[in-house]
Amino acid sequence: MNLLEKYSKRLSYSKGVYTRTHNGEALSEAKQITIAKVLENTANFLNESFSNSVGTQRADMGLFKKFTLDLTTVALPNLIASELVIVKPMSSMSGYIQYIKFVAGSNKGGVKQGELFNDPFQLGEMTESRAAYTSSAVVEPVASGETEVTLAWTPVDGKVKAIDEKGVATELTAKDNKVEVPAGTIKVAYLYDNIVIPQNDLPILNAKMDAIPLQAKARRIAIYYSQMAAFQAKTETGMDLNKALATQACAELSYEIDTEVIKLLDSLAGKVHEECVFNKRLPVGVGKLDHYAGFAEVLARANQVVYDRTQKYGINWLVVSSSCLPVINLVPGWKAAGNVKMSGPYYAGELNGVKVFVSPAITAGRFIAGYNGDDLMTSAAIYAPYMAIVPTQLLGFADGGMSQGFSTLYDLEPLNDCLVVAGAIVDEEESGAIKVVRG
Repeated sequence: MNLLEKYSKRLSYSKGVYTRTHNGEALSEAKQITIAKVLENTANFLNESFSNSVGTQRADMGLFKKFTLDLTTVALPNLIASELVIVKPMSSMSGYIQYIKFVAGSNKGGVKQGELFNDPFQLGEMTESRAAYTSSAVVEPVASGETEVTLAWTPVDGKVKAIDEKGVATELTAKDNKVEVPAGTIKVAYLYDNIVIPQNDLPILNAKMDAIPLQAKARRIAIYYSQMAAFQAKTETGMDLNKALATQACAELSYEIDTEVIKLLDSLAGKVHEECVFNKRLPVGVGKLDHYAGFAEVLARANQVVYDRTQKYGINWLVVSSSCLPVINLVPGWKAAGNVKMSGPYYAGELNGVKVFVSPAITAGRFIAGYNGDDLMTSAAIYAPYMAIVPTQLLGFADGGMSQGFSTLYDLEPLNDCLVVAGAIVDEEESGAIKVVRG
């Protein structure tokens, strides 16, 4: 039986939680697998803990285990972290993310051995030399002051062009694969015969394994209250004090995790990009609706920035400060989320296919935009939970004090800062006077 089947009943509840908090959206299979894996880790942890327990009745163990797994079933779907970064559950306290880089295996022209061609994060820069890497064309840099160049790729086919810093080309003839170049030459361009065999050399593509280490770290919190206070709360207000405190403890852990993820993404984004600034000050004679519609162009520029960096991805999420939302609400294409629960960071809606979240962790007027894909490496960071939230059993002391602890174990690591960009909504008298600073 696979994990999805084993935890199908709990996942059914997780789907309902996610749909209610995400405007009717279905919980993806990838997220279901993540929740199931964390449930399995938690169940194994509890089984091991119970096997060493001598003071707990078996019936109590079953109830406690159900309560603990219920927390995981609800906690993970409620995190907005899974919408912003890749979630990869850990099978043990430590581990590695392994991936493959594809790099140049030869020096050819301006391409150096080991230069990145492609990896899960981005495509390498398509320079003039790389564009000619597999062809018969070669563009080789010339060291300053060098007067004679030995051509690396042979046999040379035709003339050689010596090019200076102004782009002026001088035709030369190679002799014994060598050519004398005039002063000021910065590169030589030529063709070699890459059809004749045997070939002296061929451009090579290498695969290189790399890894990112993960180490689960803990967040812990405890609740403590008086048995008499709990009785008073129950009889006078009908409130279950233990349940209320436990719920708040779990909410605090979730809030801190979401905030840690957002702060990491915010730091990766860095300074506000000059192309991602929107001045909300109304120009003379322009209405608010027409002017605020221009924010869609800023969003498109953010998409362009991410694509230009990676040559693979655009943006599919936006995290904004609360002060940005009044502008976004008036942009054509805005679709507000239903049943919004404003508790810390929250999902606010969707703007032209981009999910929008509001977070108190973002400085007023600032926003960050990024991409989060369906596989391990298509994200700016990774949230790797080992166990979502695991409580200890409720303990009563002789003085009537009641105590219970709650812990979560996970790692959070940056992956690719090219996938996140920062922007700002400002209010300036003249848009030309905008100063782009990090909030």
